[in-house]
Amino acid sequence: MNDENSEIKKYLEQVAFSPEETAAVASRFAGELNGGDIVAFYGQLGSGKTFFINSLCRKLGVHQSVTSPTFTIINEYSTANGLYIYHFDFYRLENKTELQNLGLDDFFYSDYLCLIEWADKIFKFLPERRWEVFLEFLPDKPEARKIKIVRINES
Repeated sequence: MNDENSEIKKYLEQVAFSPEETAAVASRFAGELNGGDIVAFYGQLGSGKTFFINSLCRKLGVHQSVTSPTFTIINEYSTANGLYIYHFDFYRLENKTELQNLGLDDFFYSDYLCLIEWADKIFKFLPERRWEVFLEFLPDKPEARKIKIVRINES
């Protein structure tokens, strides 16, 4: 979902044939993340965005329940080392006024790690510097996912 003027650096592209392999990819990716990072997730309903985020948060040391904030829009988690993680889900976003009430800039331009499901719904509000994670179904392989992770405007 990056725009044409973005500098794109591919981090990873692979097929995970099981939920365990998807969790392993998320765990490996967790090692790349720091406070202040934005991660935009793209994929169809049921493609594994929340599962990926759950696995990533577990690797980062989150002990709270990690669930999709479909109805609350945002969930907050924290780690033992003081990292705050904000998990957004914009699936039910109906209008841009809701975004203004959230104060996204306070989250996006901070030391928080922000994980965003359905990022395509707020694409023009995303910071230029971010990670993008794409999860795709594979035909005839219901457990498999094609996972692509890219870094946008790293420097």
